[in-house]
Amino acid sequence: MTATNDRPATEFEGVIKAAAGLRRWARAGADATAMALAAAITHHNWHAADTMPTASRYDSPAAKAALQAVASGVLPRQAFNNEAAGGLPRTTTGEQAAVTLHLLDESGAPRDLLSVLAGAYGVALSVRGSVLGAAYPSGFTRPGRAIRRRGGVPYAPPVRAEGKTEDESAIYLRNPDLIDRGTTAHKDTQDALARSITEHGLEPISPDVDDQQFDIAWITRDTLHVCEVKSLTDDNEESQLRLGLGQLLSYLHRTRMEHWKCVTDIRGVLAVERPPGRPDWVDICSANGVTLTWPDGFSALFED
Repeated sequence: MTATNDRPATEFEGVIKAAAGLRRWARAGADATAMALAAAITHHNWHAADTMPTASRYDSPAAKAALQAVASGVLPRQAFNNEAAGGLPRTTTGEQAAVTLHLLDESGAPRDLLSVLAGAYGVALSVRGSVLGAAYPSGFTRPGRAIRRRGGVPYAPPVRAEGKTEDESAIYLRNPDLIDRGTTAHKDTQDALARSITEHGLEPISPDVDDQQFDIAWITRDTLHVCEVKSLTDDNEESQLRLGLGQLLSYLHRTRMEHWKCVTDIRGVLAVERPPGRPDWVDICSANGVTLTWPDGFSALFED
């Protein structure tokens, strides 16, 4: 009998210690996906498949962190959220834990920790470096460039949860990017840009599982525009702009244009909620091939 039936994984020896080790490993690497996966498996560990709580009872920091990661596109829904669109449904521990473990494995998580959890869930890990196929639950298509034919998915507006502290789940991840993504200012700026893209006859795009995790993108003619959104305050303006520019440069470097249909060029856009106090940030971004913009200037992005 395994944790996917009627026993929570925490009843198996070493599971709590292994999950804690995965969280330390993920935080050390400061990778948003790894941290979100570690949070997801931590939540799965405490519930058997037939006792998983409903969405209204997702009170643990781990559950909130995983849901935030799904909402922001960092995690695929198959790892935590079993609805194709909308809402916060009941999860299915067995299948989703298997997906989570395989994604952790592909992220390079320590095998000695993964093996403890894999044993509890009855999951067979493939040889590292090979294509994971039959080991995934039925109905799950592994993300990967060998399967995916093009990048991006239709734009998914950020989730707005009323009555909850906006960054409470992201705090668990200790990740400044996810904390920023949870703020109202970030969501308002991102949605305003999405409206502007649509008003100019273009399609706003969100990242798919295998894409660089930008906030929003669009294609004009043969050019892919990748955008990172940042909220600003007087206290964090410099750090936010540095973070946003650094993220964009890594996205631009790591995005394969051939992965996107009919794209031969890629450009970066850093969208902030207001003009920065130091105007030289426009020149700093421009010198690195990035356009710095804010809502009043969104229309200029689409001028020939």
